[in-house]
Amino acid sequence: MLARGARGLPRATACIVAAAAIGLLAGCGSSSGDSSGSPASAAETIERNERNEEAAALQKEEAAETAKNRELLSQIEAETSEEAAEAKAKATEHAAAVKAKKREAEAKKKQHALEEQLKKEQQAHKQAATKPRQEFTHSRKAVPQRRQAPTKTPSTPTTVPIR
Repeated sequence: MLARGARGLPRATACIVAAAAIGLLAGCGSSSGDSSGSPASAAETIERNERNEEAAALQKEEAAETAKNRELLSQIEAETSEEAAEAKAKATEHAAAVKAKKREAEAKKKQHALEEQLKKEQQAHKQAATKPRQEFTHSRKAVPQRRQAPTKTPSTPTTVPIR
């Protein structure tokens, strides 16, 4: 029987050691007196919980404020970019209007120059057309003056043989 008891002894020792270890670990938090430590410990826990709640509320407020600030910043940036886009569009429109006026002025200038050139060509053509007429009229006047009056010659009837 000793053999049997010897085998059971290590098992029993192991169980006792395990139970003692669990007891030590569980009681480790309140090793000093139970009666005087509990109310102080409970007050500290309550105070710690209140501080944690206050910190959590403060974090929520800060997070809400941060979200609000981000939204405001986003709106401001959107308005700024919209104003910049409008200003750019206005400047582009103004530049296009100036360019169009410049092209229109150049076109009018070119058209005026072409009209002037056409007038000059028409005048030159008219002068060239009147010049030969003037020469022709001058030469006609000169021709009768140079010609002599035809002399009358006795005319004799000419006969033509019929065949």
